[in-house]
Amino acid sequence: MVFSSQTVAFSPSQFTPSSTTPLTVKQIAAAQLTGPDEEGVPFVVDDVETDNIMVVGTVSGKAERATDVSFTIDDGTGRIDFIRWVNDAADSAETAAIQNGMYVSVIGTLKGLQDKKRATAFCVRPVTDCNEVPLHFTQCVQMHMENTKTMPQVTSGTNGSGTDLYTQVLNVLSEPTSIESDHGVHIDEIAKQLGLPVSKIVDAINFHVDYGHIFSTIDDFHYKSAYID
Repeated sequence: MVFSSQTVAFSPSQFTPSSTTPLTVKQIAAAQLTGPDEEGVPFVVDDVETDNIMVVGTVSGKAERATDVSFTIDDGTGRIDFIRWVNDAADSAETAAIQNGMYVSVIGTLKGLQDKKRATAFCVRPVTDCNEVPLHFTQCVQMHMENTKTMPQVTSGTNGSGTDLYTQVLNVLSEPTSIESDHGVHIDEIAKQLGLPVSKIVDAINFHVDYGHIFSTIDDFHYKSAYID
């Protein structure tokens, strides 16, 4: 994993503007057009129209031209191609800082024609804090649960802080010790850390597996985050 060598103070609010929808590539792939198949028609995710989208992942296939820079973002759930138009020196400086293999945050728009998705970036910046990666995917989960009105408010017996269960499970699997383990974390250990019976976290585990947030490793009981390698 490659992060920018620059260091900044970690502040969750700085990473996701209020008008931007944090999404995974898998969520974008499932997005549907809002209306007639015409140029510029926006997409909806979870029945909510997307305006600006935010994706966090690694860069590959960067190609520079006189008027634009194109690149692919891989976030562990899939890949999506972006184009960033270069209009002035500031745009050139921004795109020059982006290198293949680097983790970046991309804010842009998603439009479609003939059910094909076109992603245009208007802000691309290196990820400078490793906390930003799991934070982004936690925000994706929260946004999905809020928009589909399925956000459970079950909190753990040991650290119940009002955080929804789905996010708590993802947080456990995003901890450094969980990431460093080749086999991931056993579902019993996740339940133990949250102070809940296994039966209470099965739905959250299945949800994260279905959306590509986590994956099973040596058997159907060990899980690992898909976002940190």
